[in-house]
Parts: sequence; structure tokens; C-alpha cells
Amino acid sequence: MDNINIIPFKKEHAHYIISNPMNDPAIQIAPQFKKYALFLEIPGMSFTAIKDGKIVVSGGIGILWDNVAEGWVLATNDIWKNPISIARHVKKKLDILTKTYKVKRLQTAVKADFVLGIKFAEWLGLKSEGLMKHYGPDGADYIRFAKIYWYVICRWSNNWTIPEKNS
Repeated sequence: MDNINIIPFKKEHAHYIISNPMNDPAIQIAPQFKKYALFLEIPGMSFTAIKDGKIVVSGGIGILWDNVAEGWVLATNDIWKNPISIARHVKKKLDILTKTYKVKRLQTAVKADFVLGIKFAEWLGLKSEGLMKHYGPDGADYIRFAKIYWYVICRWSNNWTIPEKNS
């Protein structure tokens, strides 16, 4: 048993994560940008994983408009103690959220020099849609990633054939 507890996310969890060493130096957040963590607490759409009494990772989705969501994940250095197990928990929870809220498009932005974050987004099944110049609050470049949930589109159209993917 991996003894990981998933609890509802609170903005204090994000403050803890970004005030401590994060999982990669490429994504350290400057103090003036910590205020954006306030917007991540959306009841029922965000979560925190705790292992051995410590916050390890938080994540969630925010609905932008009908059936389109922005996903996010923040992790501490403690993720490296159980990276595979925790990654599976994050994936499972994001899958549950996208199904619960009938998301047909999940998108996220990954800092362009955050190699591990890019690999994680791809492991989650998201595809790169291109570079966003000067996107971050600090002016950094980011890459837009997205995943289209074709089974949701098929179910809504009452046509159970898989449409041809143009990506």
C-alpha cells in the first residue's frame, strides 16, 4: 500500500508547495506571483495528495467554458520519494475530474524549459499545440498542451463511431 491520501485542495496547500523547494528548479515561483495560487481552489475540482503527513502534490481543473478545462499540477521535492505512484494518483484523479465535468478538451501550459513537466504532460496523454511566447506571469515562454476526449464527443453526438482525429 502506498499510503497516499487524497484530500480537497486548499489555497494554503499551494502556498506550502511554492514556498518550499518544488520538484524542479525550472519552475520556482517568484514571491510576487504566489497570489495566483488563490484562484486554484475550486471546490470539487482540485485535490492534494499527502504522503507521510506532508503535502506532495496538488492539482485540478478549472472550467473555462462549456466542456473545456485548464488543468494544473504543483509538486514539492517530496514527489521524488514515490514518483510513479504519485503520478498515477494524479492521472487517476484528473481522469475522474474530466469525466465528472464532461470535459472534451483539457489543456495546460508548461514552462518551455521544464523538460520533466513536458514529459509528464505527454505521459498524461496531452499533445503539444505550440509555443506561447512571453505567456507566464514572469514573461517566460510556455508550451500549450491539450487532450481531446473523443469518447465524450461521440457520446454527446449519440454517434458511437470515433470521429477521425485531425491532430
